[in-house]
Amino acid sequence: MATLAEPAVLAAAKDALYPDLETRDDQYAVTETQFTADSWGEWPVPDDVRERLRPFNSIRLESGEPDLLGVGPPAGEVLDGSVASAPVVAVEAKGRRESGTVDVARGIEQAHARLSEVNLGYVAAPATSVTETARSLARELNVGVVGVEGVETATVLEPPRVTGAGEFSTGVEAIRFRARTHQLTDGSFPVNHPKNYLGYPLAIAADDDTDAAYEEHVIRLAGDGRRGAVLLGLVEGRGADRLTHLGREVVRFARAECGSVESALARFDSWTGRSIRFTELAPRWAQLARSVTMGYEPTRLVVEALERLHADGVRPATLPQVAAAACEINRPLAVEVFFTEGGRDAVLERDGALRAEALDDPGVYKTGIHFQYKAQLYHVGLLTERGTDDRAAALADAWALEHPVGRR
Repeated sequence: MATLAEPAVLAAAKDALYPDLETRDDQYAVTETQFTADSWGEWPVPDDVRERLRPFNSIRLESGEPDLLGVGPPAGEVLDGSVASAPVVAVEAKGRRESGTVDVARGIEQAHARLSEVNLGYVAAPATSVTETARSLARELNVGVVGVEGVETATVLEPPRVTGAGEFSTGVEAIRFRARTHQLTDGSFPVNHPKNYLGYPLAIAADDDTDAAYEEHVIRLAGDGRRGAVLLGLVEGRGADRLTHLGREVVRFARAECGSVESALARFDSWTGRSIRFTELAPRWAQLARSVTMGYEPTRLVVEALERLHADGVRPATLPQVAAAACEINRPLAVEVFFTEGGRDAVLERDGALRAEALDDPGVYKTGIHFQYKAQLYHVGLLTERGTDDRAAALADAWALEHPVGRR
């Protein structure tokens, strides 16, 4: 049946394994870029199937490219589920060919080959093609089986057992990073000044209610401040607010610098509405913020991209040049950091290569990368210019390191 071609099978399996992706903050999944195709053989891929498969990225493992890579506990039974709280999941889809056959055994073999690099492997196929022999093979090889009954209906027929993968590849780490952050950012960094995330640990340490202290002395958006603090590793991401080691170091710095947390918050209050660069307004605080920001993976990626561009004589660079250079360093992470979920269809070829001409379309970029996030990198002294929220202007906006290490 044409509607159970591989894209439809994969979409149904994704919905079955990750039915709550839009609301869960501990799950994330990407589909391999070959599924950006408008047709699969003679079958035109419906828009709703493509929408369910988004977002796309290209993750190359030693064993090949999984059709879908997810992070977080999948729905349904999983054996030894306590072994990994945020398991990495690879799914291989096998659809019905024009001849009517389905190569389930091949899908099982591919999923099994991924197990040295992920925690869970599944094969998804039309339920009527999953024989007892196939299920027995899957059990023997520790591969989960998802039987797809229709374009929107699928069931886990065989649960897999969690394996302890060794070190994850660069591509997998990019998806794990996004799984930790995507519900925090919603495509845009939540605050645009470093004082706004430094202030949240101080509000936690203050005697008053955290939200009240933060909104009185920092900004009137405690939720955004918290998300920024979690994103940068100052506050634990789940449950009640708890400071990390880095967050406690911010509190210690505040007491050493100002005498008390309350005095530090009063100083933060005096900075409200000041547009002067943070490195000039409060140099020691800006240096602390810079150290925190450098611990954030996208910062290291952007800085490395700009160092390479500088070495090549490109100074200043434009946003398309920075995005392209970042993709050369770590394409999966760069795709997650720079491009919107919808924009990836235009940016990525079916084989995962970049379409250079698409980088000149301002609509493919997340606003946060050239507005809030770039402004932070400017305030902590890494970049020479602040960001802009004008999409068209962002394409020509200057990106350059204040102090590049490379000489030219």
